[in-house]
Amino acid sequence: MVDQPNVAKHTFKEGVTEFWDWYEQVAQRFYETIESGQCESLTNETVDFMEIHLPAMSWVFGPGENGGHSFTLSGEGVLPKQLLAQYWQSRAKEIPGWTFYGSRQSCSVDDLKSMAIAVTDQEQVDSETFLIQTDVDDEEQLIDIVAWHPALAIVPQEHHYQILFLLLDEALGEFGTQNWLGEIKIQPIDEGVETRPLVQLPEFIEQVNRYHKWEKLPPLETFTLYRIEEQREGPRGDTIVGTSVIPNVIGKYIHHQGKLPEDPLEGTGARLAYLSIDGDVFPEGQQSDVRGNIEDALDEALEKEQSGRTLGGAFGTEMAYIDLLLVDGDNSADIVRQTLKRIQLDGKSNLHYFA
Repeated sequence: MVDQPNVAKHTFKEGVTEFWDWYEQVAQRFYETIESGQCESLTNETVDFMEIHLPAMSWVFGPGENGGHSFTLSGEGVLPKQLLAQYWQSRAKEIPGWTFYGSRQSCSVDDLKSMAIAVTDQEQVDSETFLIQTDVDDEEQLIDIVAWHPALAIVPQEHHYQILFLLLDEALGEFGTQNWLGEIKIQPIDEGVETRPLVQLPEFIEQVNRYHKWEKLPPLETFTLYRIEEQREGPRGDTIVGTSVIPNVIGKYIHHQGKLPEDPLEGTGARLAYLSIDGDVFPEGQQSDVRGNIEDALDEALEKEQSGRTLGGAFGTEMAYIDLLLVDGDNSADIVRQTLKRIQLDGKSNLHYFA
């Protein structure tokens, strides 16, 4: 049994295929246009294409490797959409002069020094006067920060974090902010021990990482352990414990009894899904191994057809669950069904969509 998905104009996989076919054709012209200083003239053409084929995703041109240029696709900090950007990058073609990124990259120190955000006609916030107080949490392998710039005193408080995160993403890159920073506060601080301008934060993080020898996976490969202390009514309400790349989505889904407040992949042509599997499939003492084998079979089948990936799973009092990212609509669902049939689970499992 499969919950029926909403009809989309095209799947994300189809959009990605169209993108790479298109970019092969325009890459040389785009390169020459950017070299001539006319990058802005490419905006309308690129917007028109992206709105049709890869809607709801952000993009930007920038510097590439070895003096070339780059095209970056970004999920703008929304983890499920960042997974889509990673998928897009994984299918990148080799195009001379171009580098393709699946997340916003950190800028150079010189570019960071020259960056400023105007908050009034006379005042601006820049990385050399934005103070960052750091506190290293070795147990969590994160750095907590307190940030302050005098100009924030005249800026409405609701804009403070927006300004800070714009500069942090430029300094550390889209994943760097998520990967290295823990608790983030904005409040007045004084210069002193463990305080430095934001422009020096990347170098400080590098020093901390070398000293502590942290071994960290990128966010899209990090499986977070979560526990549900109190079971409840509704889909996945029997969940006890799980590991997932998208734990926040699962938490919201269970809390709202199977109705996400918003679909994080709306309009993309991709969907977040999960399998519910009868608990009697899993022999006592072998639950994790058996679920791992099922996940491996699904992963292999989906990746072979470039149609999705597994994102983790969970155990409940009655059922077990496996989280999925499906990027090719009904084709992805068919691959899941065929895999379940092959491993004799077609009558003991159901496919559901988060939204």
